Parts: sequence; C-alpha cells; structure tokens
Amino acid sequence: MIKIIDDFLEDTEYLDWLYNYFKYVGSYQFDFMPKSYVNKAVDLEPMSITGLPPKKAEDVLCYIIKKFCASELSYTGAGFEPWVNVLDMHNDHLNYHVDCDEQKNEVVPAKLTATLHIGSGADMEGGELAINVNPYTTDENETFVYDTIFDLKKDLDNDWIIIPYRCNRLIMFDSILPHAVLPIKKITPNECRVSFTATCWDKKIKVRK
Repeated sequence: MIKIIDDFLEDTEYLDWLYNYFKYVGSYQFDFMPKSYVNKAVDLEPMSITGLPPKKAEDVLCYIIKKFCASELSYTGAGFEPWVNVLDMHNDHLNYHVDCDEQKNEVVPAKLTATLHIGSGADMEGGELAINVNPYTTDENETFVYDTIFDLKKDLDNDWIIIPYRCNRLIMFDSILPHAVLPIKKITPNECRVSFTATCWDKKIKVRK
C-alpha cells in the first residue's frame, strides 16, 4: 500500500512551528510512543485561536499522529516510533533502507510508515522520496542492495515510485517497502528539507538513538 494525501493538515501553523523548531534543533529520534501516550496527549486548538505556541514538540507530533490514525484505519497498534529528518546541501539524502527494529539482528519491519513533509521547499530541486514497490526479502537473489545513493539512482525504473517533496504532503506506505530520499540538487540558502515520520508497530520496541 502506498497512499498520498496532499494538504493533509488544515491548520498549517503547526507545520510552520515545527519547521522553525527543527530547522535549528536538527534531525531528532524520539523515544517509542505507546498508543496510550499518544491518545492522552493534549488536543491542540489552532494557534490562530490560542495565540500561543505549543509547550513542546511532542504535543504537536502526537496531534499529527492522531491525524495519521484517522486517515488510515490500519495505522494502529501498540504504538509509534517517531523521528524528524532535516536535510540540506551538506546532508542532502537518506540512503536506501527499510524502517525496521534496529535492535534485531534480522530485518523486522514496522507495520506502516507515515511521513509528512514540513516546510515549503518551493524552490527545492531533488529531495524526492523514492519507494521500491517490491517488498524487502531475505532472498539475496531478489534483494537489491546499494552501497551509495548514486548506485541507487542508476537503477531507478518501473519498480520505483518517485514522490516529489511538497509541504503538507502525507505519504503512507507498508514499512516492508525499501525506500530512500534522493539527493537535494538545489535549495534556497539557509533553508532545509524537513519531514516528520512515524512508524506504526504492533509491539513495543526499543528505539536506538
């Protein structure tokens, strides 16, 4: 399953707040969030009504995860592994990978992955999300392994879906699908590509930071 929803959040003020926050904080891996923790998080009202910024980033992320759950009934389970990726011209891509339990010696993928693009990226070239439509397999004859992002770029064909970066775009897909973020070719100075991702799990996992 690969699902794309544009203009996902009605209240984009929270996206602007997250962008400005993580633009300076940088990429960050959060602890595993049990479903009960997310459900008990405060229900945020639009900033245009409160006139106040959120007290902490986790409140906004829980708010967004609840929206993920509402948009896809199968996006549910024991909890969620959330993180934020911040890319720019110096750190310009994410290598080919599967969203999995990094504490295991074998590849144990999450249930579903949801990623939300944050920040305008209007003048950005590159930075697309590339998803392989073939699920990961342990069969060495069927699994493609790329040493670098440039090796992957040479092999992009009909087995790949290339999704451009766009602010407030939600992309949800089966976590067993390998994927990568292609190199940023051009971006406005002092700007960055920010995305919030949360995988859904049927069990509690220990997050590696």
